[in-house]
Amino acid sequence: MSWETFDWKPADGASLGAGASILPLWPMLRSAIAEGISADALCPVTIGELSVGHVNYDEAPSRPVPSRSFELLGTDRRGAWAALDPSRGDKIGGNVYTAERLQELVLEGMDTAFESILGEGLNLGGPVEVSAPNAPMLLLRLPITSVDNEEIVLVSIYDSAVAGELSAHIVALQALSSEASTPPPAPPAPVAQRTQEFKAAVASRPAAPAPAPAPVPAPAAPAPLPANVRPAQLPELTGSPSAGPGYNIDLLLGVTLQVAVEIGRTTLPIRDVLALTPGSIIELDKLAGEKVDILINGRPIAQGEVVVVDENFGVRITDVVARQQRLQSGR
Repeated sequence: MSWETFDWKPADGASLGAGASILPLWPMLRSAIAEGISADALCPVTIGELSVGHVNYDEAPSRPVPSRSFELLGTDRRGAWAALDPSRGDKIGGNVYTAERLQELVLEGMDTAFESILGEGLNLGGPVEVSAPNAPMLLLRLPITSVDNEEIVLVSIYDSAVAGELSAHIVALQALSSEASTPPPAPPAPVAQRTQEFKAAVASRPAAPAPAPAPVPAPAAPAPLPANVRPAQLPELTGSPSAGPGYNIDLLLGVTLQVAVEIGRTTLPIRDVLALTPGSIIELDKLAGEKVDILINGRPIAQGEVVVVDENFGVRITDVVARQQRLQSGR
C-alpha cells in the first residue's frame, strides 16, 4: 500500500464523523493555508479537494515525521505529523519542500484563520511524540499546485480525536461570541419618565408661526326633526379612575406565568461542560436540605421545601418575598 493507492474518502460527515462541523470553515482555512504557502514560496498556489483517511500510526504507508504541536483552544496539547506522496513532486516555485516544513505552514495558516474567525489561535509549540505506536490517526490529503503546475501532495496527520475536539470548541466559541455580540435589551423607562422626556422635547422645539385662520363658513340651519324624533339625553362623563391601590386587575388574572424551581447554580469552564458524560456529577452552590428558590418568569418570589405528591415532585412554600419587593423587582 502506498499513499497514492491509500483508501481516501471525500471530506464529508461520514469520513469526518464528530469533526464534520469543521467543513463550513474549510474554505476559509484552505484560503489561509494557500496564502501562507504562497508567501513562503514566493509563488501563487492553490489547494485542491480535501480527502480524508484513517490508519494506525504504525500502519501508515511511510513513517510520518513530527511537526509542530498545538493546543485546541484550551485542551491538552496535541501533536501533528506529515508525509509526502513520493509519486508526486517536492517543489513549489522552484523550492524543495519537506513534509515537516509544509505541515508547519499548514498549521500557521490554520492558526491565523482561527484567530480571525474565533478570536483564539492554536498556540503552536514544538513537536511531541505519538501517544502509542498503534494510535489511531486522522489523515488529511492536501494537493498543492503552483501557478507553474508544480504539484506536491501533503498528508497532514493528527490524532483521530482532534477533529471532534476542534468541532466542539468551535461550536462553543461561536455560541459565546454570538451571546457577547448581542447586548441585552435595555429595560423600558417608566411611563412617568418617558412622559417628562416627551414634554421636555416638545418644549425645546422652536415655536412655529401660527397659520392664518381659515374663514369659517356660517353654519347651515339644521333640518327640522320629524315629529317622532327627539334629541338624546346622555349622562355627563366623569374622570377616569386613577391607578391607585383599588385599581381593578381582573383583566390580568387569567395571564399565564412560567413557574420554575431552582435547586442551585454553579459555573463551569467550557472544557468541563464538554467533558460531561452520563454519570457525571455537578456540584451546586446550595447545601443539602437548604430551601429551594421559586421563580416566576425568572424572578425570585418565594422559597420552599421539596416534597413528593403522589409520584410527582412538588414544593411547599415556606417563605414569600414581600409584596413591595416583588413589585420593585418587576420594574
